Amino acid sequence: MEEQKNKSFISHFLAIGSGTVISMLLSLISTPIITRIVDPNEYGQLSIFQMYTGIALMVLCLGLDQSLIRFFYDYDSTEYKQSLIRYCFWLPLSISCVVAAIITFLAVSEIVSFEFSPIMMALLSINVICAVANRIAILVLRITYQSKKFAVCNVLMKLFYIITALILCKTIKNHYFILLAISIIVSTIVPTVYAIFVSRELWRINVNYSLNKSEVLHYGLPLILSMGITTVFQAIDKMSLNHYCTYYEVGIYSSAMTLVNIFAIIQSTFNSLWGPMQVEHYVKNPDDTGYIQKANRMITVIMFIMGISLILVKDVFSLLLGEKYRLAGSIMPFLIFNPIMYTISETTCAGIGISKKSYLNIIVASGACITNFIGNTILVPILGCKGAAISTGISYFV
Repeated sequence: MEEQKNKSFISHFLAIGSGTVISMLLSLISTPIITRIVDPNEYGQLSIFQMYTGIALMVLCLGLDQSLIRFFYDYDSTEYKQSLIRYCFWLPLSISCVVAAIITFLAVSEIVSFEFSPIMMALLSINVICAVANRIAILVLRITYQSKKFAVCNVLMKLFYIITALILCKTIKNHYFILLAISIIVSTIVPTVYAIFVSRELWRINVNYSLNKSEVLHYGLPLILSMGITTVFQAIDKMSLNHYCTYYEVGIYSSAMTLVNIFAIIQSTFNSLWGPMQVEHYVKNPDDTGYIQKANRMITVIMFIMGISLILVKDVFSLLLGEKYRLAGSIMPFLIFNPIMYTISETTCAGIGISKKSYLNIIVASGACITNFIGNTILVPILGCKGAAISTGISYFV
């Protein structure tokens, strides 16, 4: 039984990993092209745009994305699973649409002055709605172990971003910030539609099942705060650079982070599989903790090997970005702790999720967030993007 489970994990890992490798290669080819077309200032604005999307996504999902993972395996009934998916999808999507409409109205009518122009705020609102829908749609593929289709979604997202961005940038040759934002929206919509289509049996709405919505929501709501804090923690570096420095430093920093993320193959592949698998294993074998311990030891060794390898060749990859982004190579060693420690924490924090004590995530997230805030406040005014990278690396250990 254990051997069969290991084979199953490896097969899913390879399926998702193959898609991640293709996405990595696409990024490796496209990132140097885009950074040579787009000025660091506009690249920095795009990074802030994505940061705001990420923060909104964590809040507007209401923690129901995590509830979907935690409760999906409680019952084998198809009607139960359909009802759970429908509830976890439509509630956050409806709230996102209302919030997006309000923000767009305030921006267009100039009642409130935002950091971005009205057209960019409208695009940001659309992007948030698309991101919420994408979050749940892709998650359904993960929890049902449709690994190959999940891998296809990752490739589609990267492929459509590259194609749309290059076509728009080469054709219009102006307003690159707007063009790249549109490219992100397109690249989010396509895999979302695909994910819903290929798992359409689970998306049927003609189901009359009495779901315990209060329990699902009660589990998810504390995660709004904990995941919101986590998202802010992950965004503090860019916020600090945006506040103390300029979009130029944000652009340099983001380009380095892009290179680090390209090689976070193990992180994204492991995280995609581990969440659903550890919950399902716990539901069926609540007394077996060796499964989590074994995963922790394995992923710790693998991630540190990957990290050391990237540090050794950092100067080679920084050359790919172009002369304007050359500084990125010097901050990459600190940023590598992001994928390393984030991936390891998926195993060290496993007990919080499976025991349904989601409120404990607030303590974990707050400790890292406070550390990052203090570090960035002290170091960014002195060292710029290097200070942000150092502070972020330390906070990920916390």
